[in-house]
Amino acid sequence: MLDDADVEASAKTAAAARNQNRGQSCIAAKRFIVIESVADEFERRFEENVAALKVGDPLDRGTNVGPLARDDLRDALDEQVKASVAKGARVGLGGERVAGKGYYDQPTVLEGVTPEMAAFREETFGPVAAVIRARDEDEALRLANDSQYGLGASVWSQDLERAQRFARRVEAGQVFVDGMVASDPRLPFGGVERSGYGRELSGYGIRELVNIQTIRVAPPVSSSGGR
Repeated sequence: MLDDADVEASAKTAAAARNQNRGQSCIAAKRFIVIESVADEFERRFEENVAALKVGDPLDRGTNVGPLARDDLRDALDEQVKASVAKGARVGLGGERVAGKGYYDQPTVLEGVTPEMAAFREETFGPVAAVIRARDEDEALRLANDSQYGLGASVWSQDLERAQRFARRVEAGQVFVDGMVASDPRLPFGGVERSGYGRELSGYGIRELVNIQTIRVAPPVSSSGGR
């Protein structure tokens, strides 16, 4: 999130992007890199939006956040939170299990996350958001690209030309400007680095499923044996 972003819109979208499918999605947003000058406002609005999400039965239409798929996944997520807090991260919201039937955790926001922490380095496959502060645009780009993964990213700025320039330098298979990462059959989908290679969907994806036949016609041979 650059320093001229619409903070209210980005915070609302961020809460949905992190918690879609309970955060158990490859394209669910995980790291939130925010320019320092707007970080306080973003954290406040982000946590307000996350706190408003209803945790409960996924069959209830009023539920926003359901359970994790397995208890071992919840255990692993809790360990990532504890390890990050041990290195100086702060729990801005959540951070606890929800009692009762099902593998529920409270939607969690970690503040003050830095590159040496598990919440920065590892994929958090569940409702844990890592907020990372950057001094300026250059540091934001460096932090964004400091990852072994590269599936998708979002850039937020009210200056669309600036956002597009930034997006071109982000090492990710797809970058969405002022919107959450989504899969669309019209657009190629895939990642870089440990997020894979190749593309599915769109014309590029169709070609992955097509057999190409090569036919080479040799030049004629002359009566003297030359070509």
